[in-house]
Amino acid sequence: MQRVQLRNVDLNLLLPLKALLHERNVTRAAERVHLSQSAMSRTLDRLRSELGDELLVRVGRNYQLTPRGLTLLDELGQILPRLVRLWEGEPFSPAQSEAHIRLAMTDYASSVVLAPLAELCGQVAPGITLEVVPWHERAHEEDGVVGTHLILSPLAVPSTLRAEPLFEDVFLCVLGRKLKGRKSPVMLKEYLSFRHISVETKPNGQNLIDHSLIGAGLQRRVAVHLPYFLPAIRMLETTDLVLTMPARIGEPMLTLLDFPCLKAPKEIPPIRYSMVWHPRFDSDLLHVWLRDTVRQIFRTPSREKANARSR
Repeated sequence: MQRVQLRNVDLNLLLPLKALLHERNVTRAAERVHLSQSAMSRTLDRLRSELGDELLVRVGRNYQLTPRGLTLLDELGQILPRLVRLWEGEPFSPAQSEAHIRLAMTDYASSVVLAPLAELCGQVAPGITLEVVPWHERAHEEDGVVGTHLILSPLAVPSTLRAEPLFEDVFLCVLGRKLKGRKSPVMLKEYLSFRHISVETKPNGQNLIDHSLIGAGLQRRVAVHLPYFLPAIRMLETTDLVLTMPARIGEPMLTLLDFPCLKAPKEIPPIRYSMVWHPRFDSDLLHVWLRDTVRQIFRTPSREKANARSR
C-alpha cells in the first residue's frame, strides 16, 4: 500500500469529516461547520473518494458509520485537540511545572535576587528548581545567552539581545578595624591612598569600580583580589584594608558586624543591573513567567523601602 504524503492531504477536510462522523447526518453536519447542504454533500463525496471508504451508509432511515468511520471518529477526537494545543502552545502552570531554571548572576546579584525569588517559587511553583551559574563578561555571547533562562548583568548588552533595567545601587566604603573609626564620607584623594580589597567576578578581571576610576585616569591600590564578598568582609576584622561594596548587601550585613558604612566618593557611579535574555525566549510561557516573577521582587513595598534607605 502506497504511503500518503502529508503535503498532499487537505487539512481543511478534518473539521467537516469530524462533523459528518459525529452527526451522521449531512444537514446537521453542514450547520455545525457553517457550510451549505450542497457543499457538505460534495465534501462527503470527496472524503469517500480520498479515503476509499463510504464512511456513512444508510441503514433504514438513518446513517450508520462504517468500521473505518468509527476508527476515524475516535482518532479525530484525539488529534484535533492536539492540533489546537500545537498551534496555541502548551499552557504553562507554575504550580504544576517541574522546570529547571538556570540563571547567570554575580555573587552580589545572587545575594539580592536569589532569596526572594526562591521564596516566590516556593509559594507558587514549588516544583521548579533554580540553578545559578557564575556571571562573566562573555555571558552575553550566543552560547551563554541561549544556555540560560535569564542573565543579570551590570554591563551594556549587544543590541541583538533583550535587556530590561531591574535595579540600581550605590557603593559604600567599609574600613578595616585597624583604620580609625569615622562617620564622614570618604573623599577621592583619601580613597586612592588606601589599600583595597577588590571583589572580581573573573580572575584578573577589572571590576566596575576600577573600570570607572581608570576611565577617569585614576587608579587605586589593590592589595587583595577575591571572587566573593563574604571572605572579603572577614578580612576587614583584622586588617587596615578597605572594601567597596554595593549598599543593598553591604548595609544590613555590616550593621550586624558593627562596621561603619561610609559613602563612597561621588566619582564612583551607581551600579545598574538589567535582566537579559535572548529574543527567541520572548514568548515562551516559562520565560515570560520567570521575568515577571523577577520584576515582582522589585515591586514589593519592603524592597522599595530598603532601596530608599540605601540611598
